[in-house]
Amino acid sequence: MGLDTVELVMWVEEEFGITVSDDEASVTYTVGDLAELIAQKVNAQYGKSWTYAEPLPRIIDILVKDYGVKRERINTASRIVDDLGLE
Repeated sequence: MGLDTVELVMWVEEEFGITVSDDEASVTYTVGDLAELIAQKVNAQYGKSWTYAEPLPRIIDILVKDYGVKRERINTASRIVDDLGLE
């Protein structure tokens, strides 16, 4: 994982109050994967019933605001490293 993805994982952990292991992060390739992982972790930890749709807007916002990714390039199939250019 590059610095960008490490920072993104740290943001996820802080923003959603969850812990993401290195193994989980290493197999999270797309924006949709990340949103689904967050939903699963929040559901398990807090007894919620989230789908990927709940965290997705916040993920998109952080990618646009902090990483300069153009909003129109981001969808659930966008690969975080290959398509969006994060390291």
